[in-house]
Parts: sequence; structure tokens; C-alpha cells
Amino acid sequence: MSQTTPLTLDEFPPVSYEEWRSEAIESLKGAPFEKKLITRTHEGIDLQPIYNASDLEALKLPENWPGLPPYLRGRRPAPDLVEPWLIAQEIPLGDPVAFNRAALHDLMRGQNALTILLDGATRRGLNPADVAPLDVGQCGLSVVFLSDLETALDGICLDAIPVLAWCGPSNLAILGAVAALTRKRGKEFSTLRGAILADPLTESVRWGSLPLSLADAFREMAIATRWASAQAPALRTVGVQASFYANCGANAVEELAFGIATGAEYLRQLVQAGLNPSTAARHFFFEFNLGVEIFIHLAKLRAARLLWWRVTEAFGAREAPMFLHGRSSLANKSVLDPYNNMLRATVEGFVASVGGADSFHVAAFDEPIRTPEEFGRRIARNVHIILSEECGFTHPVDPAAGSWFIESLTYQIANRAWELFQAIEREGGMVAALRNGTPQKAVQASAEKKRAAVASRRDGLIGVNLFPNPSEKPLEAPAVDPIAAHAARVQAVAEALARQPAVVGPLESVEAIADAWGAGASLGAITAAFPRTEAPDGEMPRLFLVRFASDYEALRAAARRWAAEKNNGQLPKIWLATFGPPKQHKARADFSLGFFTPGGFVVESGKWTNDPAEAAEQAAAANPLAVVICSTDETYPQIVPAFVPELRKRLPEVRIILAGYPPDQVEAHKAAGVQDFIHIRLSCLEFNRQLHATLGISS
Repeated sequence: MSQTTPLTLDEFPPVSYEEWRSEAIESLKGAPFEKKLITRTHEGIDLQPIYNASDLEALKLPENWPGLPPYLRGRRPAPDLVEPWLIAQEIPLGDPVAFNRAALHDLMRGQNALTILLDGATRRGLNPADVAPLDVGQCGLSVVFLSDLETALDGICLDAIPVLAWCGPSNLAILGAVAALTRKRGKEFSTLRGAILADPLTESVRWGSLPLSLADAFREMAIATRWASAQAPALRTVGVQASFYANCGANAVEELAFGIATGAEYLRQLVQAGLNPSTAARHFFFEFNLGVEIFIHLAKLRAARLLWWRVTEAFGAREAPMFLHGRSSLANKSVLDPYNNMLRATVEGFVASVGGADSFHVAAFDEPIRTPEEFGRRIARNVHIILSEECGFTHPVDPAAGSWFIESLTYQIANRAWELFQAIEREGGMVAALRNGTPQKAVQASAEKKRAAVASRRDGLIGVNLFPNPSEKPLEAPAVDPIAAHAARVQAVAEALARQPAVVGPLESVEAIADAWGAGASLGAITAAFPRTEAPDGEMPRLFLVRFASDYEALRAAARRWAAEKNNGQLPKIWLATFGPPKQHKARADFSLGFFTPGGFVVESGKWTNDPAEAAEQAAAANPLAVVICSTDETYPQIVPAFVPELRKRLPEVRIILAGYPPDQVEAHKAAGVQDFIHIRLSCLEFNRQLHATLGISS
């Protein structure tokens, strides 16, 4: 353009918050401002409809820069110039050959880090014969001999590709295997990068017990960390899988507080074992949950770095910022309409990238259904690449900085989490709190609140309790026989054990463990040779993973079974009897459609009418299990007593439901023959469950 018009804001004079609020209240036409425009989160935080500069003035934010304490803006000064985040996708395959094939395939197509999930037997340091079938090769790699790890990592340079592995309550055995493999390849230990992690407290809550005492677990954590600080300074050894609490139902504040408390406990134990606080803290690795509540989780990641800095400062550690790994939520994924999982995971990737995660895993869309196939892994991997290469999120440093909303929310979450962390410390620390069941009770209570919110559809899951697709064809999952797979693995290991050398204990160093691996010893034999001095601790109150779509999935599955076994493949049908023109019936007809399809019903309706007999004829022709009367409170007193007898003449056994709950009419409608009422305050899940039972769909 040859001429430019100067930008002026004279047409838009500044407006104060008070003026805006006054206009907003007037537009609500008497509805309460706090009820309509303020959102209450599961963390107990009130999200305001608008934020302004005064919100930050009240916080008195410290002047801080990326790469400098308190690390609110990231642990590195310019992440894109140093290195972008690690694309650390998980490969949950149990067979070493299959794992290697998938790993090489994915690393050649954009992945730049490798997350190894280990099966239950490996994480507990046991051979396959000593555990249940589901603990061998299911959702994780089975490692019994060094050759298993060697096969899984064949062609993968450990000095170029960071490997992340959650090893269970102790990482000494797997760390020794990695050291043995590194030495066998002629590489220096100092070239190792990534994380070989122990997390005994989280494992104790996951399993309810450990195969070793916490005292021995802490001692072995200190051995591993001391070795890494001397031999492999870029290798992290102390894991805090705070995401586990979130996937059991914890809200963001609880996940953050329990993660920080776990980290503080580990740092305390390492310092007591003689490690320098700064040295120990540099080997920590935190994993936090990524969810679709964008701003809550984004603020949580930023708050996590701030709180961990406060903890390390208290211990006297310096230059030890948090390494933060993000992991897509398990709790919000669905088996139904699973392609929505792609959208959820993309949002979670956005949260990780803007929140400053150092590495993260984006879940494959078919993760809840089966071991992710190549297509699912590719789409998930490409989310990273799109965010970094096309969206450019590797370029700005802390893109959320300065947002009145996000900065305010960050400090609200940080302050609430710090209060909860201090309460745990007053209880004696995370070990004492877990033994008392304090975090477990809090998580279970939060899970029930979330479950109730999903049941009532206050929290929506697209394709599950909102906008479900009754005609959806479920994804196929290959049949897996874990018992046969376990037997085959036990047999193969038994043949190799016949050639296993005797292991001379005690194995008290990483070098000695590496020697045992190199000589052909098995994982079980190596673990048995550790000099453990105490008996395992008693039972710990457990937590269990939740997936909030599962209740609705059970209803839909029951409806499909009923259709296949009792109704020639036709899903149970509900008919909407619509009275009056659309402006009269449409709101409640739409509500009824959305209310019953999550329960596995096909919901149909005919032409609207004002004639009760005609409406009854339409319903009879459809032959449904239930009929929902849809109109208005004002017209129901005329419609219901006229329509119900006509319907009963034609369908004497049909269930009659009214859309709405006019309190002054309920008894009259019941007397006329209405059996149920649906309305917005009702639990969609519970009503559909009861209707299933009444109609004989669910046994």
C-alpha cells in the first residue's frame, strides 16, 4: 500500500471493569452474575468471565526470565535454540522383536526419543514364571536377559536417542542392563541420555505392596543416582509419576501437590544418603498429566516448575530446574467414537507445548482399545511435528507469559497445591501420608465428583455422553490370549535359564550388576542377589485407574448384546411423541435425544401433531420400548390425560416418560399414567441404568 492509515483507538475508549460488569449484569436480565458467568472448577477455583491488569498487580509477580529461577517461564533460556521438546512416544509392545521393529519405524519418521514401557514382571524384578499371566508382555516390554534389551534396542544409538524407562520401585537392575549394553557396544557411559527411573512410592500405591521395603528402595535409588552423577551426568534416575494420581481421578491441585510431595520425599532420602542436594535434584524427572481443560493444565505445568524450585531452594539445591514430561490423560479417553481421542490428544499436545514441557507423549487414538497400531502411532507422532514445524510452538519462550488469565490461574493453582503440600509435610511427609491413606482418600473423593459430573453431563465427553453415534461400528481389537502368551514366554525363558550362570551376590554396584547381565544372568537372579536388608513393608492403600467414559460404554455394550441376542440386531428404541409446532416441542425433543442416546437407545420421532390418537398411532407403528412426551409445561395438562389412554390401547406395556418436571403437575401426570420424568437435574447415567433394568436390557 502506498499510504497507510495510522492505528487509532479513539473510537474505542477504555472501559473500566465496573462499567463492563454493570453492562453484563443488565444483559443477564435478572439471572445471577455469579451463577451464569463464573465457572467453578474441580480444583475449587472460580474462573472469572474477564481478567485485567489489576489481577496481576494483586499477585506481585517477581521479575523472572526463562532459564532463571524460579523457572516459571521454563528451565531453558531459549528452548528452540538449544533443543526442542523431545517427541517421547511410548511403544507398549511386549515382544523385543516387535518393539524394535516399531521403534525403528517411528524413529525414522520424526520421533526423537524412546519411551519404553516395561511389563509388570520386569518392573517388579521377577522372571515370567513368578508372576500372573497379565504381568508378562501386556502393555510393556518383557526383559529377562540382556539379549532381550539388546534385541529391543538393536540399531538404536543410545548416545543419540534418549531412552525413557519407568522401571518400578527400583531401577538398579535395568540401569545395570543399560550399562552392560553400552559397554558391550564400546560406548562411554557419559554418552547416555534420557531417564532410567525408579518411583517406589507411586508403585506402592499402584500395586498395594512392593517386593522390597521402602528403605531398600531408597537405598537403591541413592546407589543409582550416585553412579549416574559420576558416570552418566545427563541420565536421570529419580522418577515422579504424578500423572498416576490424575489418572485415578485427582484434580490438578492434588496431582501437583502429591507430585511435589513425592519429589520432596525422594530428595530428602537422597540427601540423607549423603548426596549433594544440587547433584541429586539434577537427576529428577517429573511426569504430569495433560488434559483437555486447556488453561487448568497449562497453568499446572507452569506452577509445577515454580513449586519444585521452592522445594529445591529449601534443600539448598542450586541450578536444578524441573525436567517436566507430559503424558496424555488416560482418564478422558473413550472406546466409543474413538476418533474423538485424536482431538483430545491434540489439545493435550498443545497444552504441553505452550506449558513448556521438556518432553511429552501424545496418546494414540486407539490406546484404550488395543495396542496402538501403526496408523494411531503415526497420527499421534504427527501432532508433535505439526505443533513444532507448522504451528511454530518451539519458537516463543513461554508463550503464555503476560496473560492476565493464565498468570492469575498459575498462581492460584500453585498456592492451593502448596497449601496441600504443606499439609502433607505436617503429616510427616509423603510416606506417612500414603500409609495413612490421606492422598488416596482425596483422590477417590475427587474421582467420585468427576464421575458424577460425567454421569449428569455437566462434564461432557463428545461421542460418549454428548452427541453419541448409535450406529457407530466399534474398532476391532485383535484377540489376545495372555495365558498362552505367558506360557510360551515361561517356556522360552526356562530353556535359557538352564544355561544361566550362578549369580554370586551381593550385587552392590551398577558395575557388578552390569557384569552379571553380561555373563548371562536373568533379571530374577540379579534382583535376588541385591543385598536387601529389610522385609517388604505391609500393604499400602491402593488407587485404581479410572476412565470416565467406561460407565456409558457399559450401557452401550449391554444394548448391543440385547440387540444381538433378543431383537434381531436392532438396538432398543425410544419414540418421541412431539406435540405442537417445533417452537413448542423441539427444545425437549432435542434434550430427550441427547439424554437417551448415551444409554444405547435409538431415539426416533414422527411428524408433530396436536391429535393424541394420531400421536399414539405413530408410536404404535414404531413399536418402541418407551415413549417420551415432548411439549411444554403449559400444554401438558391437556396433552397427557388425552394421549396416555390412546397410547395404552395400542401399546399396553410401553414405558411412558415425560420430558420435563413441572412440580405442580407431577402427581396429576403420575395419576394419568406417566411413569418417569427426565430433566436437566437428573443423572443421565443413573436414569439410563434404571431404564435398562426396567426394560430388561441389562441383566
